Amino acid sequence: MTFLRSLLQKHSVLAAIAAALLAAFAAPYLIPADPDSAVFRSGMLSALLLLAAAFPVRTALERHSMRSLLYGCGFALVFAFFLGIGSELSHYEQLLPGMGSLIRRFAVPVMAVPLLGALCSFAFEARTDDLSPARTPAMEAAPPRSIPFAAFLLLFAVCYGAALLAFFPGILNYDFEFEISQYIRGSYEAQHPVFHSLLTGFLYSLGRTLFGSSTAGAAAYSVFQILALSAMYACVCRFLQRRVPLPVTLAVTACFALLPFHGILSISTVKDSLFAGLCVLLCIQLWALAEDAEAFLSSKRRACAFLLTCLLMALLRHNGLFAYVPACLALLAAGRARRKQALLLCAATLVACLGIPRGLETLVQASPGPATELLSVPCQQLARTAERADISEEEYLEINDWFSYATYRYRPHDADPCKSANFNYERYVREPEAFWALYRQYAVRYPRIYIEAFLENCAGLWNPDDTSHAHSLSSEQWDYVYLKSENIIPDNLTQTWGGIEATSCFPAYRDLLFSVAHHARHEKIPFLSLLFRPSFYVYLLLLSTLRLFHQGQKRRAISLLPIWGIFLSLLFSACILIRYAYPIMSAVPVMFALAFFAKPAHPQNRSPKEATSA
Repeated sequence: MTFLRSLLQKHSVLAAIAAALLAAFAAPYLIPADPDSAVFRSGMLSALLLLAAAFPVRTALERHSMRSLLYGCGFALVFAFFLGIGSELSHYEQLLPGMGSLIRRFAVPVMAVPLLGALCSFAFEARTDDLSPARTPAMEAAPPRSIPFAAFLLLFAVCYGAALLAFFPGILNYDFEFEISQYIRGSYEAQHPVFHSLLTGFLYSLGRTLFGSSTAGAAAYSVFQILALSAMYACVCRFLQRRVPLPVTLAVTACFALLPFHGILSISTVKDSLFAGLCVLLCIQLWALAEDAEAFLSSKRRACAFLLTCLLMALLRHNGLFAYVPACLALLAAGRARRKQALLLCAATLVACLGIPRGLETLVQASPGPATELLSVPCQQLARTAERADISEEEYLEINDWFSYATYRYRPHDADPCKSANFNYERYVREPEAFWALYRQYAVRYPRIYIEAFLENCAGLWNPDDTSHAHSLSSEQWDYVYLKSENIIPDNLTQTWGGIEATSCFPAYRDLLFSVAHHARHEKIPFLSLLFRPSFYVYLLLLSTLRLFHQGQKRRAISLLPIWGIFLSLLFSACILIRYAYPIMSAVPVMFALAFFAKPAHPQNRSPKEATSA
């Protein structure tokens, strides 16, 4: 390593030019366009861009530690590999067969790594200790010149309140029609979390009782959710400002307040909004645990807050399991100094999170929901096989018999037409082995098609250039939307409680939000468009995790486990919608800020330049 480091320093100019040339040959295969295009090989603008990139690469090779360069190359390899896979699927709508394509698929990311890795090493080499405020007990109690909780709360409430005025009395769609109908009938299905159905129905009933209309009921739900989210995000920003410089706190605060998807989801009836706020709270609790496990586990208030946060996540979404189980693992790992308290809190949390939602379902006699959510990926894979594989007519009909002869409705980025609308679930309940035998049969014959179906279905999470998150919720006429903003009101609500009158008290802001929600106009704005993509936050999450490991902050890295757990659950979901990815998009900016300003745990992690000056 020492020899290689000396070689790179001595020949940094040649190495930087070589890295730029390799990137020039790799770039056409990393963009979702024709890879035979010469734009990145012989274009004037591309030549200028690559030459400009060579200058910081030279600086990185001369000054950065080998450790930082290796971490940068590791991140760049993952990024470039999935960028290339995404470009291949986008351009050809399949993974190209043949050994030549396979070699190119792995060679191209390797060619891009020297340039991208050196650039990424700046993220690992950057030292922010001098900018971070010193942690003292006095600052923990009352940091000087800090922004009060009430100011954060008021800011978020005003911003989200503006969205409510734009779409008064709120946005009623997604699963709302099913949940409110269940509350009105008094008959529940476990497919949708019973707690959220009860919460929705209670707030609508309360608003209707107090003000005499269903419109007031809808407004009551929106106001409750606005205040709850504002309070949670205010707690997060208050926690953040004690650990990072004020400009960083203000930047994260601006994201929460001003990015349109926060405002839209704050007044939407989706359960993901409250779930996202709880996810951020859980992550900062784990960060506090990593900072001082002794203080965290000895505090009854903090222990109760941890248990309650996990419980509410379990009550709000079934995939909350992927957040609170990793959180308990993080608790056990960080709390080894007080093993008994950590074990007790972990056991109490798991018992509550696994038992109370089931007990609530039993209490209201909720019928078990269909297991089709677990069949999203298998249904996609079989439907793609029927539509894309070279199979006989008999085999085509054999697969279609499971999908009401509608595999033609297969959409690469949305499993709902296959696993919900047309899947013969009654037959599956009778003959599960027949389905899985068929699934295994074609998995052996067409593994590439199965891999393609899986990757296409979750492309919004791993492909940096993907925009399917804005194109998944579509009608049969392909009317793409980023987030639903129209109201879907079930007939039994209108018949039982009266209609809901939607209006706009802020038409200009409504038009702005509508342009984002239904036309994804932000995709045309460079850099800003990245803030609207789930994949962008996933790569920030990866960068945060690697930086913490680079800094020797393994305990703090485990505070990111709940976000990684949610990421894992979304890989097998029906599609990558913004509302599904919203917990990641909310939590990652906060954890990225904390990770970037975390102090190194070990002096040996300092760069050679710092070590010399010390």
